[in-house]
Amino acid sequence: MIRVTNHMLVNDLRRNLNTNMRQLEHYNRQLSTTKKLNLPSDNPAGLVKSLRLRTNLTEGAQYINNIGETINFMETTDSALDNVNQILHRVRELTTKAATGSNDSSARAAIADEIEELNQQLTMIANTTYGTKHVFAGTNVTEPPYQEGANPDNWVGNGQPLEMEIGIGVKIPINLTDETMNYFFTDHDTGGDTKQGIFNLLDSLVTDIRAGNLDEVSAALGDIDAKLDDLLYCRSTIGAKVNRLELQKNRLESTQISFTGLLSQNEDADMAEVIMQLKMQENVYRASLAAGARIIQPSLVDFLR
Repeated sequence: MIRVTNHMLVNDLRRNLNTNMRQLEHYNRQLSTTKKLNLPSDNPAGLVKSLRLRTNLTEGAQYINNIGETINFMETTDSALDNVNQILHRVRELTTKAATGSNDSSARAAIADEIEELNQQLTMIANTTYGTKHVFAGTNVTEPPYQEGANPDNWVGNGQPLEMEIGIGVKIPINLTDETMNYFFTDHDTGGDTKQGIFNLLDSLVTDIRAGNLDEVSAALGDIDAKLDDLLYCRSTIGAKVNRLELQKNRLESTQISFTGLLSQNEDADMAEVIMQLKMQENVYRASLAAGARIIQPSLVDFLR
């Protein structure tokens, strides 16, 4: 038989008390943090799941921010195009008035002067910015696309797509490219025939009005209508993209709610259960202290009192 000594009893008691104390501290930590997952050792598999969910939440939040920036960028672009649309309608009214033969030289000069001013306003709209980005500059967003005297066309912007990531591996052009704008601002070759950009078109129109070239002025009405059609196409393209972005944003926000719920299930403690377990562990610890006081044998010092 194994002889049980007083030293063995004390060591076993101390070990059991430490075990009960650790359990008490475990539930006390859950109560104070409201989390059942506080240390990697609490649940290694649950920790991995939490890290993945937090990564998904971080990515989703960034994509939602990207979509918000993209929508604001496109709405700024659409607002600028609306201003261009208003100007072109006014130019068309003036051109229709100038195409009649009842205008004298002073009347034609007044019409030409107003169209010149409207053309100058178009150059300002062409340099519209969202924050520090020029919306019509393509990927060269740091420079104003229209610069007086920069080159024969005064246009230094490019028609390359400026893309924004709105999902994992999903990118969308947020600007109007050459293909979309159909070279609205600049001249381009359409298969042997040069189609004028809006600036040169209005410059030519002003020259014809001053010179009284009624046939050319009348012909310009068709070119202005074509530019209005281009604007309509651009604005419809922006509207379609904004609708898509709104749908993607709603989907991401719904996904964020789902991930947040899963993270809560994985990490958050059931407070009623924690309190119950804590009280139970307190009773166990108190009982172990009381039992230890009884089982430890009296020492010689106790007899010498």
